[in-house]
Amino acid sequence: MDRTEFKLLREGLTTNLPPASGALVDGAAARLRRRLESSVMFAQVELEVTEDPERLLIALVRYRPGTRERQVASFLEALWITELRLSGLDAFNFVIEPGYVELEAVTGDHDAGYFVSLQLVALEGDADLFARADAQPPTPPPAPDESGRRKPFWKKS
Repeated sequence: MDRTEFKLLREGLTTNLPPASGALVDGAAARLRRRLESSVMFAQVELEVTEDPERLLIALVRYRPGTRERQVASFLEALWITELRLSGLDAFNFVIEPGYVELEAVTGDHDAGYFVSLQLVALEGDADLFARADAQPPTPPPAPDESGRRKPFWKKS
């Protein structure tokens, strides 16, 4: 499926179903974070929940240097299918370039009554990053701010 077809399917899904919210989207985020952080393929996992229907979950990760981009895409597709996809319709699209893999995905189910969308960017990391990551246990996610939400990773302090 090309990007144009994906965008049309995503628009149809997000128009006809409400977005996942509260515990549903937080649970999806927790499953995604757990799988990314437990994989030796990734380091520096940053993940946030947003209110943007096109990307309720956004993530930025670094993958091991030397890993083929197609291998990263294959892992991310399997992760999407096993951890986040609902039993109804789903669609996903990859952008793959040297050192860069982007996954956009959406899934929804009329029986479940909601949809989940994701934008995940994986950038090739450097050897030093993975040497440090291999030597340390994973760090816990940032603490929520006073509103109970975590500070978005793309906003500067």
